[in-house]
Parts: sequence; structure tokens; C-alpha cells
Amino acid sequence: MEKQTIPEIYLKALVDNEADANKKMTIVNAIAAGVALILWALYLGKVFIVPDTFFIVICILFPVGALVLLTPLLYLKTDRLRKPRYKNFLVFTFILVVAAINIMLPRHGLLGWTLAIAMACHYYNPKFALKVYIVTLLAMLGCIYLGAFFGEYDPLILGPGVVRNGVVVEVDALDERIAMLDALAAQGNNRLLKAFTMYYFPRALAISLLFVITNSLNRRTSKLLREEVRVHGEQEKDKAELNIAKEIQLETLPTETIKDNDLEIIGELNAAKEVGGDLYDYHEMDENHVAILIGDVSGKGVPAAMFMMKTITSFRDFATAGKSPSQILKEINTSIKKGNKAGMFVTCFLAIIDRRNGHIVYSNAGHNPPIIGTDHNYSYLKPNQGLLLGVFDNIPIKDEEIVLKPGESITLYTDGFTEARNLSGEFLGEERLLELFNGKSHASISELHQTLKDGVDEFENGAPQSDDITVVTLKYRGDYSFHLEKVFDGTKESIKEMLEFVGKFIDEQEISEAFKNKLLVVGDELFSNIVNYGYRGKGGPITIRLSLNSDTHEFSMAVIDKAKEFNQLNVDIPTNPDEPRIGGYGIFIVKSIMDEYSYNYIDGQNILLLKKKF
Repeated sequence: MEKQTIPEIYLKALVDNEADANKKMTIVNAIAAGVALILWALYLGKVFIVPDTFFIVICILFPVGALVLLTPLLYLKTDRLRKPRYKNFLVFTFILVVAAINIMLPRHGLLGWTLAIAMACHYYNPKFALKVYIVTLLAMLGCIYLGAFFGEYDPLILGPGVVRNGVVVEVDALDERIAMLDALAAQGNNRLLKAFTMYYFPRALAISLLFVITNSLNRRTSKLLREEVRVHGEQEKDKAELNIAKEIQLETLPTETIKDNDLEIIGELNAAKEVGGDLYDYHEMDENHVAILIGDVSGKGVPAAMFMMKTITSFRDFATAGKSPSQILKEINTSIKKGNKAGMFVTCFLAIIDRRNGHIVYSNAGHNPPIIGTDHNYSYLKPNQGLLLGVFDNIPIKDEEIVLKPGESITLYTDGFTEARNLSGEFLGEERLLELFNGKSHASISELHQTLKDGVDEFENGAPQSDDITVVTLKYRGDYSFHLEKVFDGTKESIKEMLEFVGKFIDEQEISEAFKNKLLVVGDELFSNIVNYGYRGKGGPITIRLSLNSDTHEFSMAVIDKAKEFNQLNVDIPTNPDEPRIGGYGIFIVKSIMDEYSYNYIDGQNILLLKKKF
């Protein structure tokens, strides 16, 4: 899609405004049509007395004019409103009907003329408004004199009338009016000249004053519109450039997760503006070691984004095998300090994990403390505070160590979490953040991250995001030699596919055929219960998650579904075999096969966890 220039945007804004003004003019015309029809009906009812010579004009012009004024309603939702000349049709048909009314009622036409001037100014087009003003003055002048001969008797133009049998009467016949005006002119009483000076001139002056005022506002509004479009165009240009910068920035961050038998790492960044100063990175230094970095640059916007990219580039240059986290951070500090005349700085936390044993060496440079643990048992790591990077030489940074147990994770984050504010100005804080971790179980890192984001959104309660939010989580799988999961459709047709999935898993681990057969019985029973009693044959997702610990010889199966809440394990053996109950003898068999089993209903999901020694 081609970018529009500012003049093109301005022209589009004018066209949009004209379309809107045409809509308003269409409504005004419809109202004018209603007035014309009412006046026509009153005339036919002999409420207004005009010369008979105007009868045909009234009977034809008024209904036809009303019809013409109502016609634009048919195009109210079409592109015709955007045609440049359509406004001419709308305004000048309105003037035509006003002229007809003014001829019939010479004393009551001023309001109609002023409406024409006022509506013309809605188009923000001074030339068009001037054209309407000139046409209005000429039409009003013609209508005064036509009204003198064809309209309702107006004493201001025609005089008080003529005396007949001692009584002053109004003259309505056209030939009598002409004769009366000629007689008055012969006496030096030129009523048509007085009509111009006493009737037309003050009305024309009032309309001219209205035009000067409205057209000056018209010109000012047109100028403001140009300025607004110019500013808007520049803002859009800046926004487009920032979006490009954001794309470039995000492309520098890891786009793929690390997920294998030993580790799982996921990172996410959500900038408060188009670009931000948060950063994260992770990469494998060698076959056994993975480095994870998170940072937060001072400030926001483009300068912070540029400093952020400089930091990441330095990290990738210096994070090589054999180096400690403190050594890498010191080298990054030396690199980003060069040329840092703006005095910017960045806080960082760098950890290197040995995937063989969960041993982590880490260093902190003024960053927030990470959170480590597992379900319902998370806590803050308490590293040395360290000193931020980019400002000082020879910064004191220490290496520290920790060992993750199998299944534990470490989460690095920026202060966009803890400093998130709600509408009352309160900070989320470290305590509330830890509560989000320990509030419920998380089947995966993705679910943990989603819980964090949802928790922040709920706390902010509509308040704008004040800072960049970044999070990176590493989960150490440890001794689990194999892990696999798959989502099935909760239908009877999927049972065979599920059993094949479980059977293949057992076959690949070279476990006994007897154990495999028992496990298939368990899977078939639990899956069938969810299909029949959970989803009631309507289908839905069922996740089967299989894990194998070769060292402890322990097999684990998790069965997760989003059906209604029900605990398959909480079922007694039915005394009546025909009694329609969930499980029954099947659940009894499941419990007799497995060594451990538990059930939880969390976040709309039924979660069954079963374990078996083999």
C-alpha cells in the first residue's frame, strides 16, 4: 500500500468533510421539503392569498421542489455524497425552494436565505461559500420584486392598499397591482425603489454581515484543518518509522523457544511505546551451557531502543564458551560505555546454566531479583545488587551459584511488572507479583507468562501501561529422559489415535509389554469418561501429557480437559452394574494399576495426574 503525501491526506480530509456536510444538507433539504409541502397545503386551503397568475407555479413548483429536495435521501449511504459537484445540487435546490417560498410570502423569507449561507460554510470552502452568497443576494433581490406582483400582499412593498367605498383594501389581482404601482409612481411614490431601500437593503446587509462572520470562521477552520492534517501526517510518518524501528528491534530478540529434554526457555517483550529499552536474549554457548540475559535501559523511546540494541550486540560478541557471567557483563560494560555521552545506563541479570545438572552461575548488575521454584512454591532469589552498566569503569560484579532441581524454573523480569500502576496510582510491587506465581499451578511456561500478563492487566484495571514489560523463564527438566504431549479431540473416534500415541511412547522407551497393556487400559477408561460424561459427546480438547524418569523408573500421565468440573477418581464401585455412573469398575481398575493419582480443577480445566513405578 502506497503512503499518502500530506496534500493527499488534506484532500481526503476535505472530501470526508464534504461528505459529512452533504449528509447534513440532505437532512436540511428534507426539512425544507416538509415546509414547502405544508405551505402548499395551506395555500390550497386559502390561508395565503396570492394572485391567480401564480397558482400554476405554486401547484407545480412546490410539490416538484419538495420531491427534488427529498431525492438526496436515496443517496444518503452512497458514494455520491463524495462527488465534488454534489454540494451544488443540494445547496442550490434549497435556494430554489426558498426563493419560491419568498415569492409567495415576501415578508417571511429571510430565515431561509440565512440558512443557505450558514449551511454553505459547513463545507470549509470559502470560494463555494462566496458563490452561494452572491447567488443568494441576487435571488433575494429577484424574489422581492416577483413577490410584489405574485406573492401575498406586502404593505411594505405595495403600500397600504387602495380605498374603495371608504375602505382600504388589499389588491390581489396582478393587473390591479401594476396599475396601483404605476399610479403611486406618477405621484412620486416609487414603491419598488422603497422596497429596495427599506426591504432589500437591510436584509442584504444582515446576510452580508452573516456571510462575513461565517466565512471568516470558514477560512479559519479551513486553515486549522490544513494544519491538523499536516501535523497528523507528520505524526503518522513518525509512527510508521517507529513501527519499522520496532520491527527491527523485535527481530534482534530470540524468536524461537528452547525446548528439549533438559531445558525449556521462553522470552517475551511488550513495549510501552512503539520501541522500548527492555531487552532479553538467550543462546547455547556450547552443547552443555546456555546463557540467559535480561536488561532494562534507562529512559524510553528511540534512544533507549538504540542503547538496548548496542547492549544485545555486545552480549552476543562476548558471551562465548568458558567465560563467567561477571566477566561477560564487565566486557559489555566497557563496550557500551564508549561514546555514551548521553549518560544512559542499563541494568542486567545474566545466568549460565549447565543443562546436565541444573547448576547455574549468575551475576547481577543492578537488576530486579529473579523468582525461582515450582508450582505454589516460588520465592525470590536474593543476589548481590551489583552496579548498573554503561556509566562506570571497573564495576564490582560477583559470580554467584544456585542449583535448580528437576521441574524448577527461574524467571527473569523487568520492573515493568513491579512498577505497573492501577488507576489509584498504586504499584503492583514484588509481593503481589510473587502471589501471581504462587496463586495456581501452571502446566507450561506459556501458561505462567499468560497468568503474569493477565494479572498485570487486572491490577491496572484500564490504566495505561507505564513501562516496558519483559519476562524470560527457564525451566529445568532435569532427570526426565523423555517428555511428550498431544491434544486430541474429545470424541469416540479419537480414542484409537490416543491409544496409538500412548503405545508408541511406551514402545520407544523399551518398557515391558505388560506395563504397556495396563497403561492402555488406564488411558482408554479416563479418555472415554471425559468423552461420554465430560463433553457428553459434543467434543472438546483433551491433552495427554506423558513423562518418563529413567533414573527413578517413574512414569507420569497427565490428562487435561476443559469439560464441566467432575472428578473421575471420586467414584465408588456401583452395587448395581446397570447403574449409569461415571467410571465405576473402570475407575477401580485405574486406581489398582497406578501407584499415585490426584485431581484438581484449575482455571476451568480438569487435571488428572497419575504416576506408576515400573
